[in-house]
Amino acid sequence: MDFSFDESQTAVRELAKTVFARAGHAAEQPRAIMRELGRAQLLGVGLPAEVGGADAGLVGLCLLLEQAGAAASLAPLIPALVLAGLPLARGHNARAKERLEALCAGESILCGALGAQGEPGLRVRREGADFVLTGTETCVEALPFADAVVVAARTEAGSRGLFLLDSRAKGVRIEAQAVASGCSLGSLTLHDVQLGPEALLCDLERADELVEWTLDRAYLAQCAYELGLCQGALALTASYAAERQQFGRPIGTFQAVAQRIADAHIAVETMRLTLWRAAWLADRDGDARREIAVARTIATRAGHDVVCAAQHIHGGMGFARDYPLHRYFLASKQNELRLGGHGFHVARLGKLLAA
Repeated sequence: MDFSFDESQTAVRELAKTVFARAGHAAEQPRAIMRELGRAQLLGVGLPAEVGGADAGLVGLCLLLEQAGAAASLAPLIPALVLAGLPLARGHNARAKERLEALCAGESILCGALGAQGEPGLRVRREGADFVLTGTETCVEALPFADAVVVAARTEAGSRGLFLLDSRAKGVRIEAQAVASGCSLGSLTLHDVQLGPEALLCDLERADELVEWTLDRAYLAQCAYELGLCQGALALTASYAAERQQFGRPIGTFQAVAQRIADAHIAVETMRLTLWRAAWLADRDGDARREIAVARTIATRAGHDVVCAAQHIHGGMGFARDYPLHRYFLASKQNELRLGGHGFHVARLGKLLAA
């Protein structure tokens, strides 16, 4: 099999690498980095051309996220491009084109609140032709500075509905939440927020399917981001082990250290193989649920092992605030637990295999 990328995919990866290197960490300036990515025409890489995207599919999107991870960037790409952008592009919301064009240009930030592990904390009831939403979602990434939110809510019949919610709508309360990794989280509280039928992303009968489709792609996006984080952490560790002297020798020449670096390298390559196999299959409209579940299960465990090995080999240096490794570690832990940790994905993979 040929695992190489074509010319356009290589161009996406190299351009993203350049933009993230120029932007740096940018934890306090999410809008600035999103504008920079918009100017480089990278935000629409995984979106259809009719909304300003580049139609590069999941492989193109994952290449962008891999480079974001390699730079330990906290740009809100997964909440904006995947949890919000993909269901908006696939649904039939009346304002989707306008919202997605602004997102692709870097002029607007969206996010998604689909519930913890896909179980919404919001409820919706019908009042005539309108919908009334109430409830709370916590730990919604990018919420404090998002202009609009794609939310999932349980209907009275028990199914899920998907809606586009303006962050400034009456009855919406947003509160920022502190988190160690530095990424921006918020809690979303809705008190009898009334939405018209134009806020629906798709028919209620199709919403469950669209939520699961979106979550699968979010899991895959997390794998790509984790791959980049682990590659960055491993590169720092290999360089440090080659330079750090102990007993008159670089510590990388000691067998125990060399073995941990080798194990981390194998873990990264395993993540890489399972990610691109799943992305390739999903782009071809195949049933990639099992492959995505395999990739995400491996990424949650392998990612944990790689960044922990990096910290152990660095010793105290790994926790220094003026040295970049701590950013990779914190971002990796945040990514590991986002939308369900290792146990959740093992159980999910088991159900898919049993079925």
